[in-house]
Amino acid sequence: MKLMALDPAQLVLSPELSRSGSAKQFEERLRASIEEIGLAEPLKVAELPDGKFLVVDGTMRLHAINAIRESVPEVFPTVPVYVVDYAQRFELRYQSDVYQDLLPSQLAALVEHLHKTEHVRKVDIARYIGVSAPTLRNYTGLWRLMERRGLFARIVDLMDVEVIPSSNPYAWLRLNHLGVRSAIEGHFSEGVCAEDWIEDTVQDVRRGTSIRFPIKFVEAVTSSLEPECYREEQEIRTAKRDLGLRRGGNRKKRPAADTTEALQNLRRVHRSTKDPVLRSAAKSLQGYLR
Repeated sequence: MKLMALDPAQLVLSPELSRSGSAKQFEERLRASIEEIGLAEPLKVAELPDGKFLVVDGTMRLHAINAIRESVPEVFPTVPVYVVDYAQRFELRYQSDVYQDLLPSQLAALVEHLHKTEHVRKVDIARYIGVSAPTLRNYTGLWRLMERRGLFARIVDLMDVEVIPSSNPYAWLRLNHLGVRSAIEGHFSEGVCAEDWIEDTVQDVRRGTSIRFPIKFVEAVTSSLEPECYREEQEIRTAKRDLGLRRGGNRKKRPAADTTEALQNLRRVHRSTKDPVLRSAAKSLQGYLR
């Protein structure tokens, strides 16, 4: 796919490729997010014979951008897009629906089935549903949580309703059963039995209550328990962490207090630059520094 920056006037929509409806609350959150940090993911478009481009994936994002431009016309003079093959427009659109509409637990089960039963390589699964290799690795982690059953599987239930993020299942996988219980009852449920708290919390969210814990909180809690709460010795966990850092180019997160100015500058670059590559890089760095 080729990355380009297009004038919003060049983009056209088709009812065939649009979702039938969406929650107003989600649309408002999407617009607020784009206003704050810009467009995190480029649209997918296909070139038409008249020189315009059909939006294959990203209808709601384009609606949000157009709504923002009505208030502030000078923003988003161009929109970053991936140009895809017109003949594959329906295939790509429905791939996106599969990824967006399934719960984390359902995606984890799908990935495991395709890999182990259908013998599809994970790199091909990632390509098909349009996610990165690290994201697909997270679904493998979710499946391992589900396989352990008990409180581990109930953690995935919390991820399905977005009480805790599904972006780092390995924070939980390093714990043993005592560790999961200690983490929940000591830092999430305020002493309430873990099973009861999870059941009540899941039901509350399904009734409309918003309960969310950020990933930094989850990672801080699961990394600060007593030694007997972990499956492996501290030395092994440290070695694995160091290996992960080396694989990531020895990148280390800065303390939160040192990133404020950098994040502000990155947001400014993301909003003002016309270069789609620079915009994508600025967005990625924002995610890294948070």
